[in-house]
Amino acid sequence: MELLQNSEQTQQTEVSAPQPNDTTTSQETSTSFQSMTAQQLVDQLALLLQQDELPERKIVEQIRGQFIRRKERQNESNATEQGDLEAQEIRLGELLASFKERDRKRQEALEALYQENKGKKEALISRFEELFKSNEEGAEFGELYAKFTHIRDEWNAVGALDPKEQAALNKRFYELRDEFYDLKAINDDLRQYDFKKNLEAKQALLQELRSLDDVKDVITAHRKLQEITAQWHELGPVAKELRQEINTEFKQLAGAQHKRHQDFHDKRKATEEENLQAKTNICAKVEELLLDGALTTHNAWVKATEQIKEMQAEWRTIGYAPRKDNDMIYQRFRAGVDAFFRHRSEFAKKAREHSDEVLKVKQELIERAKALRESTDWEATAEAFKQLQKEWQEAGSVSQKYSQKIWEEFRENFDYFFDRRKKEGTRKSDIYHEARKSLAIKREILKELTTINEGEEPENLRDLLAEYNDRWKQAGAVPHKDKEAINAAYRELLDALHGKLRKHRSERRLSGYGASLGNLDAMGSSLQTEHARLQRHLDRQRAELQTYENNLTFLNVSSKSGSSLLSEIERKRDHLIADIELTEQKLRLLLQKEQEAGQEVQE
Repeated sequence: MELLQNSEQTQQTEVSAPQPNDTTTSQETSTSFQSMTAQQLVDQLALLLQQDELPERKIVEQIRGQFIRRKERQNESNATEQGDLEAQEIRLGELLASFKERDRKRQEALEALYQENKGKKEALISRFEELFKSNEEGAEFGELYAKFTHIRDEWNAVGALDPKEQAALNKRFYELRDEFYDLKAINDDLRQYDFKKNLEAKQALLQELRSLDDVKDVITAHRKLQEITAQWHELGPVAKELRQEINTEFKQLAGAQHKRHQDFHDKRKATEEENLQAKTNICAKVEELLLDGALTTHNAWVKATEQIKEMQAEWRTIGYAPRKDNDMIYQRFRAGVDAFFRHRSEFAKKAREHSDEVLKVKQELIERAKALRESTDWEATAEAFKQLQKEWQEAGSVSQKYSQKIWEEFRENFDYFFDRRKKEGTRKSDIYHEARKSLAIKREILKELTTINEGEEPENLRDLLAEYNDRWKQAGAVPHKDKEAINAAYRELLDALHGKLRKHRSERRLSGYGASLGNLDAMGSSLQTEHARLQRHLDRQRAELQTYENNLTFLNVSSKSGSSLLSEIERKRDHLIADIELTEQKLRLLLQKEQEAGQEVQE
């Protein structure tokens, strides 16, 4: 706050130096400052103050303003970031104090120079006025003309004046100059000679004016026009019969350039207004996303994030808005984007907390399942396991990082118990009874899946399908006459639900592979042959993965090309890992088929 107050006092007490007319360079400089960090801003100011020529005050003010914005957006909870910013603020205060003192001296020197030059020009005007008195007293024209030439040369040699006083002094000098040329006592030869020189000089300036049409940069052409105009007014008059004609041509040519310059700014202003409207529309879209009540799921936030990235890319393609609005609209856009990602972080944090709670619940269910796995009370324990499955489904989803692992750990207890029950607790006389119970269970599963398929898609559908698949397998065999129909109905429902999920390529391939296994001879050598083929394929994939890992170990990423190659190898490695996982899943599926085939042989 002290830094801001000191800077405002500096702005109020100091006199502004002359500023350039065009704002394009200033606007581009301001835009470059927007991309700098707080330290880079202070380093930039330090570099500017090391130069021989003191920077303009508006450049310093832009750096100060951008630094204040960095301070306002700092993360107060980050002690390191706050400490660094405070250190940079101290440096900035010292640099601003140094600039203030040097700028004060510059302004004092400039004011002194203005006053000195003003005194010189007022003295020259007084001397000029004395010439007319000398003419009235009958002085020779040659002597008067020599004094006039000397006064004119001295006038042109005097430096700059305060812009507020310059116009009046110049006007008085030009009036005296024109009166001097119009004196009846002036020698005709000298006057005609001077008229001729002035005509030649003005015709050359007219030619320069005409050539400005070939200058494509309108700003450069306008600056040149200002230089030519200043030179035109410094020249003396031409012969009376030519004055109106040459002055008219000058006004026409200069007017055309002024119009060209005005048209350029009008067009740019219109473009900037269009840019402002386009950026305002983007800001409104960002703000609408924050108000959208649909951002309640992970997928919704992913979709919204992609929309934000698209709007950021679109923003970068739009040019500047009007200068008075450019920073304001950028701050609005930046505030909207920051708010979006802040809300997304809060959602992710809550989702992680919920996932952690669900993880604890499911870990407790795993412990309960472990306690039941050795039971020999087959019917009661089977019902207890079914209750555990129901509680598992109702608990919700956990992070993908743990989902597969804890599910396999949970399911392993089911497999262990039901394998024991099948081997130790099932009598041959009970087989048909168990098949009827399995049929009832599978019909209930079909009913539940039909309800899911016809209703709104659950957020954890993927996990639900995996759990239903295990329930289906645990249900056991059904009567032979019902087997084909109920399996067909189950596959049809799975196809529909997997279609809703838009499963990844690996899942679709695994599903297709599972279906293809049904065409193999379940009891012949086909399963064994397929097993051997898959194992060889997996060995080749693992060897290829090892090659990628070795390449990543030795790849030098210090160069740009190395970084690009590293990214490509990492991408291929990740694809290969996914393929290996798919192959391993196929092997597990094949192994399960082999076990089922072996069990059917034993029965």
